[in-house]
Amino acid sequence: MHMHLLQAHVFPRTLHDVTQIDEDSLATWRAFLTAHALVTRRISRDLHEAGLPDLGWYDLLWALYRQPGRRLRVNELAREVVLSPTATSRFIDRVESAGHVRREPDPADRRALQIVITDSGVDLLRRMWPIYARGIEKHFVGQLGRSTTRVRAILERVAASARDDRE
Repeated sequence: MHMHLLQAHVFPRTLHDVTQIDEDSLATWRAFLTAHALVTRRISRDLHEAGLPDLGWYDLLWALYRQPGRRLRVNELAREVVLSPTATSRFIDRVESAGHVRREPDPADRRALQIVITDSGVDLLRRMWPIYARGIEKHFVGQLGRSTTRVRAILERVAASARDDRE
């Protein structure tokens, strides 16, 4: 992320000439990147100070918890947490060794595995949520005023425009 900020800041004329993106749009992009990085870093720090794992653990556990049967295949979980299947598999190894998920055979395809949240994972999710919720309220919702619906629609369009058709 920092390299993107540096390039857009240090070389605005070059980027403008190549991309024809106006400075206000670039500044908005930089603000989006910076806000995301700082807010997620802050919430992860708050979780760490409470003796809990970082925000990525919450995202992985929540993705499983909200599914029917509280389980997903690795590639499905990777899409949910927006990581590559390889990175997700390594991440699952860490969360599994801590006892918060387990691998089980997929009943529909015995050659495949599903990742299932454990009771310990549900407990961890519940302990993380109050800290995460406070961070969301303070650093995001509290800054939106009455614009939540509009901002959500914009961010959903941004995500949809970048979503891979193969997903």
